[in-house]
Amino acid sequence: MRTVESLSPTPALELRVETRTFLYPALRQLVRLLPLDHKRILQEVQSEVRQNPFLMDTQSRGDTVLTVISDVLPDWYEPTVATETLQAYLEGQISTFPPSQQQKLLSLLRWITPSGYLEESSIVWAAGTPWHPHELEAMIPLLQSLDPPGVGARSLQECLLLQLDPSEYLAIFIVRECLDELAACISSQVKQQQFLETLIQRQQVPKETTLAQLQAAIRQIQALEPRPGSNFNSEPIATVTPDLKVQFINERWQASLAYDVEQRFTLNLEAIELLKSAKQPREIQRLESLLQKAKNLLNALSQWQENLLKVGQFLCDQQQAFLASRDPLDLIPTAQQLVAQSVSLSDATVSRIVRDRYLLIDAPPHQTIPLSYLCARATVGGRTPQQLQQSIIELLQSESSTHPYSDTQLAQLLKLRFGVSIARRTIAKYRRLLGIENASHRKKAAK
Repeated sequence: MRTVESLSPTPALELRVETRTFLYPALRQLVRLLPLDHKRILQEVQSEVRQNPFLMDTQSRGDTVLTVISDVLPDWYEPTVATETLQAYLEGQISTFPPSQQQKLLSLLRWITPSGYLEESSIVWAAGTPWHPHELEAMIPLLQSLDPPGVGARSLQECLLLQLDPSEYLAIFIVRECLDELAACISSQVKQQQFLETLIQRQQVPKETTLAQLQAAIRQIQALEPRPGSNFNSEPIATVTPDLKVQFINERWQASLAYDVEQRFTLNLEAIELLKSAKQPREIQRLESLLQKAKNLLNALSQWQENLLKVGQFLCDQQQAFLASRDPLDLIPTAQQLVAQSVSLSDATVSRIVRDRYLLIDAPPHQTIPLSYLCARATVGGRTPQQLQQSIIELLQSESSTHPYSDTQLAQLLKLRFGVSIARRTIAKYRRLLGIENASHRKKAAK
């Protein structure tokens, strides 16, 4: 009997295909720069200039002059600083208000400067919050009613008017109409007399107004606090600076760079010439590597600005009506995916460009808004959240006080009048965001 040995088969060779992402140096630089605003990019490139001899900052000066602009205040103006911050002091007062008002007021506090002024526009305040800009604007009188007097003002004139008693007619008139003229005559009695005669000639004050009355009004104004928050400790607040600006040129809104960072930096031609005199191979290799790194950074900087401008212009083209009216209801739903397809960039690139980026509307009234605000998302029926909320408000304004609309009825009316199919629970969500009670509560309130 013959024994046959079984031969084990030869192990099969496995072929594996792996896909690895490789980014060229210039592309790596671009990906790193995309999320940064122009200030951080400026810091990044300046840091690189100090380390790379082939990069040059054309605005660098050995004798840098710092210009400090400060308010012109009386010699005696030295406020005593408290240990409590203005923010904490205001939060304590806001805690006594109803919860719906508290949330909106606390949201506005983010835009109160250490001096006590309210900065930016309602569009910026509302960005990233569940509230409409008009809802936050409605909170301003409540904010300005808080202590210290003048807090929440949007200009020096408004700050002073908030502090004056309604009975101080002459002082109120001077602040409202003649603040610049007052500044020119405040230190001279002769000029004050001329100022009074001018007011009488214009028939802006009664003929019997005396110089003593004018001087009393001036003293009232001088006693006011031009910086309501100066008596409190200040803490750093976030500030925004625009990377893009839009102007109305040739009957259209056109975007441009607010700061052209690329033109500030260039290759150092003197350093490149010195590279030719290097003799040691290692030294040549090191310097050539630095030169290539400088070129990659400048190329990435150029691409960063090109992509930013491309996205900004597309959004401005889409939102021409909004830029003219500043009314959120004029916003056209514009998803980031649509932007990416239209400008031939990836969704991720557009997301990096739009995030935490700001646009200056360079036309009266000047405003700085988040660039992402122009990427208005559509919710139901191709409408933006603001448009949907406005439709709900319009329906509620026409309802009977004795038979208010339920959320189900509102959904039905939206479909009939506006062609928008929407779920009852979605109606309830937007109604709550608007601070509107349900039908039963509205009916009880009407009785």
